Amino acid sequence: MRGGRCGRGAGVFAVAAVDSVVSWSSDRVLLSDPALARLAGAVLLPSWLWMIASFLMVFGVPRRDDSSLFPPARLWPRLRVRGRIGMAAAVVVCAAVIAGGFAVGAAKGSARVLPGPRYEVSTLDLSQAQWTHVTAAQHHMWQARYVREDGALSGFGLMLAWASLGFLRLRRTAAARIGQGLPPLGIPADGDLGRACRAGGKPAA
Repeated sequence: MRGGRCGRGAGVFAVAAVDSVVSWSSDRVLLSDPALARLAGAVLLPSWLWMIASFLMVFGVPRRDDSSLFPPARLWPRLRVRGRIGMAAAVVVCAAVIAGGFAVGAAKGSARVLPGPRYEVSTLDLSQAQWTHVTAAQHHMWQARYVREDGALSGFGLMLAWASLGFLRLRRTAAARIGQGLPPLGIPADGDLGRACRAGGKPAA
């Protein structure tokens, strides 16, 4: 299940990145801004809610007296070398897509096609966000700018993929420990993970 969420996160990352890059040279997009936003909302919102619920079920709610914001960080599985290299490369690509999109030209707004057809756009960069009549070429240009602004969605997809991989490795580690007759996450007997982390001690093996 979490492996599927990793794939969904990677899919949003890829679609948002490719859609933005394609528009750099031609002002043409694969998916319009509304379609990309609907896709991201349908995939990211439920997946992130699931990941947050999974985190709370595994680690519990952090206490106010915890000296560390995320005491379970000691238990979070680290990616192997190849995984870290791949994730670092993906972060670089994501940053390049976002920065490149804003460098080429990005904007926030809406576009619509009325019968005729007549093309209109609404953006703070034009007529103070009032619906403004534009040509078909200008309509494509503004759609491309909106999609470039949505390039930031690739970052949310990447974070979802990273979190999904972490939970997947955590699940495998817990299953292996249970098979050896050990506590699944190495949490101390009294279950106070926060106190153990504040004390600088390692979870019981």
